[in-house]
Amino acid sequence: MANKKAGNARTRILLDSFLKTAIMNVLFVVRDIDIEHLSLMLFSSILKNAGHTVDVCSAQYCAIARKLYRKNFSIVGYSVPTVYASLYLRLNEQVKQNFTVFSVFGGPHPTAVPEIIEKDGVDGICIGEGEYAMLELVENMSSGRPITNIQNWWIKENGKIFKNPLRPLISNLDNLPFPDRDLFKKQRFFDSEKIHIITGRGCPYSCSYCCHSFYNLLYEGEVTKIRKRSVENVIEEIRQFKSKFPLKFVMFDDDILVLPFEWFKEFCLQYKKYINIPFFCYLRPDLITPNTVRLLKSSGCHSVSMGLETADDSLRNVILKRDMSKEQIIEAARLIKEYKIRLKTSNIIGIPGSFLDQDIETIKLNIKCGVDYSSVEFLKPYPKTKISALIQNGNHSHLRKNLRYLFALTIEYPFLLKVIKILIRLPLCHVYKLCYLFWEGYASYFRLYPRRWRGLLWGGIKYIRILRGTYD
Repeated sequence: MANKKAGNARTRILLDSFLKTAIMNVLFVVRDIDIEHLSLMLFSSILKNAGHTVDVCSAQYCAIARKLYRKNFSIVGYSVPTVYASLYLRLNEQVKQNFTVFSVFGGPHPTAVPEIIEKDGVDGICIGEGEYAMLELVENMSSGRPITNIQNWWIKENGKIFKNPLRPLISNLDNLPFPDRDLFKKQRFFDSEKIHIITGRGCPYSCSYCCHSFYNLLYEGEVTKIRKRSVENVIEEIRQFKSKFPLKFVMFDDDILVLPFEWFKEFCLQYKKYINIPFFCYLRPDLITPNTVRLLKSSGCHSVSMGLETADDSLRNVILKRDMSKEQIIEAARLIKEYKIRLKTSNIIGIPGSFLDQDIETIKLNIKCGVDYSSVEFLKPYPKTKISALIQNGNHSHLRKNLRYLFALTIEYPFLLKVIKILIRLPLCHVYKLCYLFWEGYASYFRLYPRRWRGLLWGGIKYIRILRGTYD
């Protein structure tokens, strides 16, 4: 109780101090500082355009403390995936005990579980799209206007939680500024030869483990409508980056780049004409046709990733709600390889109701598809997704953990299938993890996203940090 009263007093002091300033200093905290976060870079552009200052630091208390001692940051923000939710909450509680800041949480996890605002030290939760919501919060704070009635926000003030309705989805994405690439440029892992781009928002599919499933409920089905930036807007963002940096590769991070198809056809023509740099994108197997692959190849596509997930049709379609057949996956892989495009697949093991033999069948399906690299993860659904109710303690036996590390290597060297059930029983988890990390690094830098040796050195530093336990 004493902690809550102290927290309320600190919040009141902080809000009073906002009345005296017109410029807000905002600090974003991220777990993986060596990755560019497009959402935060977009927030940064919007806030800087309004005259405020923005910085970013790694999710370590010492790093945050150094920033807060050097500069008077008024707001500390966290963009939270479910996997890091506990970490961010613990970290924020420590920050709030020692600094007078207003802490806000946004992203998929707070959107699904806004009740985390009840945790000590959490002052605000942003639900859904946050660009204009964040701007309004900062503008209201800087001018002394109330902050408890802003759409998309749950705000805690004097122990009371104010729950506000959602604002409409952003209809014209061209009205948003380009992401602030300077936000991460000063980080030691900034890659000037690669750019990440998102061309649109929304997804017409309803995979049971995806955050789009609860976003669709939140926005009453509106998320199923794909909102695309204009082709000209996307091309201009890449051209601006290319004019400043030695761009060698483009990463399109859309869940599905090829929808709507008419937009995609125009994009391929303009991309070839004005950019003409190798790129990577994500696809769904059931959307891959000869015409789609021809357009990808002609516009410069070097590599693609598609969700194979599991070889078992029942698990894929009944549990994961992927609605595609094994035959569609095999045919999609054949077309991609026919056009000499590098193929990555994403796979899931430990699906509720699955067995180890079904995971091994997934390895066999990847081998049949001739993939260049296969990523694999345990199923980690967002809260309130359709599948989350089926997950209890997870299906993560030590056998499956070993299988995860040997998954991609077995696909590359199929003779390992003969002994895979023996290998996963051996107490060699750390050895397998090391092999997995080196193989992932090799495939990434020499097959999927080719870059210079500097990029490989980056990857090596990252993997050393993983082995030391300082990076996941």
